[in-house]
Amino acid sequence: MINKALFKQSCKANWIKWLTVTIATCTMLAIVIIVLGNLAINDIRDSLKEVFAQADQEATLKEDIIDSYDLYLSAVDGSNQIVIGVDEMFDEYDKAKEDYQSATGAPPTGEALSGIQSQVAAGVIEQFGDLLSSSGMTQEELQASIIALLGIYDFSPDMAKNGAISTITAMLPTQIEQLAQQQKLDEGATQEEAELAGQQAKEIAETAIADYLAQSKTENFVYSQNLFTANAATYVNDMMYDQVYEMQIEQGVSEKDANINAVAVKVISNTAISTYQIWQQTYSEDGVLTDEEKTAAKNEATKSISDQIPDKVAVALEELGNMDVYGLIIGSIFYRIAGLLLPMVFVIMTANGLLAGQVDSGSMAYVLSTPTKRRTVSVTQMTYLLFSLFAMFALLTAVSVISVWIVGGNNFAINFSEILLFNLGAFLTMFAIAGFCFMCSAIFNRAKYSLSIGGGLTIFSLVCTILGLFGSSVVPSAMRITQMNFFNYLSIITFFDTTDILSGSLAWLWKFGILLVIGIVTIIIGIFRFDKKDLPL
Repeated sequence: MINKALFKQSCKANWIKWLTVTIATCTMLAIVIIVLGNLAINDIRDSLKEVFAQADQEATLKEDIIDSYDLYLSAVDGSNQIVIGVDEMFDEYDKAKEDYQSATGAPPTGEALSGIQSQVAAGVIEQFGDLLSSSGMTQEELQASIIALLGIYDFSPDMAKNGAISTITAMLPTQIEQLAQQQKLDEGATQEEAELAGQQAKEIAETAIADYLAQSKTENFVYSQNLFTANAATYVNDMMYDQVYEMQIEQGVSEKDANINAVAVKVISNTAISTYQIWQQTYSEDGVLTDEEKTAAKNEATKSISDQIPDKVAVALEELGNMDVYGLIIGSIFYRIAGLLLPMVFVIMTANGLLAGQVDSGSMAYVLSTPTKRRTVSVTQMTYLLFSLFAMFALLTAVSVISVWIVGGNNFAINFSEILLFNLGAFLTMFAIAGFCFMCSAIFNRAKYSLSIGGGLTIFSLVCTILGLFGSSVVPSAMRITQMNFFNYLSIITFFDTTDILSGSLAWLWKFGILLVIGIVTIIIGIFRFDKKDLPL
């Protein structure tokens, strides 16, 4: 079925074209892989991706910080519950002063006033103790509540309240110590454990009171909700610093670097809380925040970069950050476009010259004047075309594998198995195109018709692939023109889908199968058509 002399003749006639195309294509591929491997082009993409990842992590961190801040501030609500009962006590105190003055003819002073103040302070502490027992506050909340409690009644126009505060600060630590001991005993703890818990609670109370009194002596000090929120912010900021610093030290980080990282987190904490406070003021006109307003303020304060830019831009940047640059350049641009261009030119010219060119020039008459049959001629010429393609892509595969090995092997963005599938897909694509061009060469007796139909449709398919690239999913949406994807449906190269290979999908199997079928069917049609047609010999 194969005529060796005719095969050798085809090799001799086309070897320069084959060698030129093969060397040029292999050189281009080697340069592309090696240059990209040394440039580490995905570093830019990874940097962008890291920016968004860090922004999302920072947003999550800010949420945790604000939650801690709100938890710390929750003690204010508890202290406000005390206000109701204490106001009643102060009303009784005012009445006791009036009764004392009515009975004595003079306002209470000295021991009489101190007694009334102590009575009021005892009532405050009693209600405060009831609140602590019912709410089960943590140590941090206890400290916050004490500061809030003192601030509610301090620096009031009513001097009696100032007097009550002095008594409260003297009595409160001991009362909290007794309360903590009793709670531990109620929980089944030993006397020693209860005393330890009481001592710890007393120290917390003393620290809180000392902190409050120290601040109250500063110039222009006026207690308000803002003072307590400032204390809460300071507490949370310091807590974040301590946690990060200790964690870094445990991980073996130097004290200097641990301090730098902890300070950075503390800055984030301070920024998050400050922003949260600003948004709270924005959402609340009367100073009282509903749960919905708190949530809205929190959402505004914890927005990441992706939340602050338009949705379309965010999606585009996210796609850009996830884009596989190596897959785009090597898979989609080289193997499906640039890497097929020169082999296409070779196939178009060679397939046209193997049959139609010889018929048109009259040289086919000399070939068929020998005992050589038409079937032998067509099979021999087709065998040469496929053999030359196979040899070309075998060398291309070897060059690609060596190039990938040079830049890192499986550590490269495209591994050996993927590069082998790229070469297989490119060969099957050219196999289908070779079959189509061979069929046109077998059908037409004029080389110009064979060249215009076979070559024209082949180049048209390549151009459609180029245009369709701008509408495909491998291009980020910021640069993608979705309507251009229509051209992909007009190209046979669409069945060579490198994205399936890179994604790990097995969809490339049936697509490669279609290319193989197209090549086989067109070859068979060409052979049978050449056998049956009339030749102008």
